[in-house]
Order: sequence, then C-alpha cells, then structure tokens
Amino acid sequence: MRIAFLVIPAVLAFVPGAPAQVKDADIRMPTDSPTDVQAQQRLKEGQRLMSEDAFEEAGKAFKEAIALDPLLFMAHYGVGSAHMAKKEYAAAAAAFEGARAAFQERATLNAGRQFKTQSARESRIRALKDKIRNEPEFSGAAAAQRQMQRQEMEAEVRSLEAGQEVSGPASPPPGLFLALGSAYFRSGRLPDAEREYRAAIAADPRLGEPRNNLAVILLLTGRPADALTELKAAEKNGFKPPAGLKADIEAAIAKVRTP
Repeated sequence: MRIAFLVIPAVLAFVPGAPAQVKDADIRMPTDSPTDVQAQQRLKEGQRLMSEDAFEEAGKAFKEAIALDPLLFMAHYGVGSAHMAKKEYAAAAAAFEGARAAFQERATLNAGRQFKTQSARESRIRALKDKIRNEPEFSGAAAAQRQMQRQEMEAEVRSLEAGQEVSGPASPPPGLFLALGSAYFRSGRLPDAEREYRAAIAADPRLGEPRNNLAVILLLTGRPADALTELKAAEKNGFKPPAGLKADIEAAIAKVRTP
C-alpha cells in the first residue's frame, strides 16, 4: 500500500525582510531590563538568519536569547525550527517541549503579575492589541510563525483582562502542538505524535492540518475508518490533503471489509 506523506507544519516559517511592526518599546513592560531587550534582539537575529536558511547560526542566536531570558517562548520554538530544518528531529522535539514549558511558566507569571496601577495594566493590554492588529498578513509557511506569535500575545491579553479571575495558565498555541506532533512523528514516536495532534485539534477545532496529520497516523496504525473521518473534517475546514492520501485510506477500508 502506498502511504501518502505526512504534511509537516510550517515550523520554518520566516519571511525575508523586516515586516512592519510596533516598536519594541511600545509593548515592553515597565520592568523590562536591558537583558530582556538583548534577548529580544537575539531572537530577531535568529529569525533573520532562519529567513536566509542559515540554520546553524540561527540556532546559536536563539540559544543566546534563551540564555538571556529562559522563558522566551519564541526563542525555544526557534531552536526547534532550526533542528527541524536540519532533520534533527529528536532534538527538535526536545526544543519544542522546552517551548511549551517556557510558555506555561510565562503564562503563570503573567496571570499573577501585579501592576502598580490599573492604567499600567490597561496600557499593556492596548499595546498588545495594537501589535496584534498591526501584524502583517502572510501566506504559506510564514503564516504559521506569525500565527504562533499572535496566539502567544492573545493569551497574555486574556490573562491580563481576566486579572485575578484567571484560574490557571493559558494553553500554548495550537501551532506548538502541531510542531511537536511532526517532530515526534519524524522521530518514530507515533503515540506521542497522535497525542499532540489531538491536543492541537482540541485547542482549535477549525484547523485542518492536525486533522490531516492525525489521519496519516490513524492509517499507519490500522484505523482507516477513523482516518477517513479526520480527513473529511480537515477538508471541511478548508485544508487540501496531499495527493493520494484519501485513496490510500479508502483502499485500506476496502481491504478491511473484504472477507
């Protein structure tokens, strides 16, 4: 049986050039230190290097950012992206796991953050919303990276707006579950990949990519009927499956039904 390839999420999504953004000072916390600013600079340098396919150098820049700010979520994600580009899938999975831990710890800190005045909290919320609104729109691979950054900021806005009503840290962006799933899949860890794809679907049922990738795993592990259900849901969500995947699933279903 021919097995259609797994669609890998766009974990390498960086676009050459410098997109228009709100200035860093516009969204920095009043307590941000020079070290925090330096970490952001190393993060941006890593993203620039990724756009030039300089994956080894990009990974070093991201790691320098992490050394300065261990909870810089996008830097951990960048390390994972660099490893994925170099086909170092086990290392990519470890980096994405670090991204999840950093996100959750940062989210917990954000939820409990105390502002000296309500106006300071409102200023932070406005700055984040302005940055979200002014983020440029991209297509293809770049869209995944931008969506990841947008979701991280949206999570902080929700925590800030809820204030003391926050019951726990925000969930990581669905794109991180998607990236982890692909790293696990390429590492041969199918049960872990399945768990992450299901987590991505739970986080945002409108996404097509995790349903498509879950369909591949279900096919490979002898559950073709379930695979077809997920593939149809992916198509309903506007995702175009790779050529041949539906035929492979339907052939597997027919084989099961044949006496």
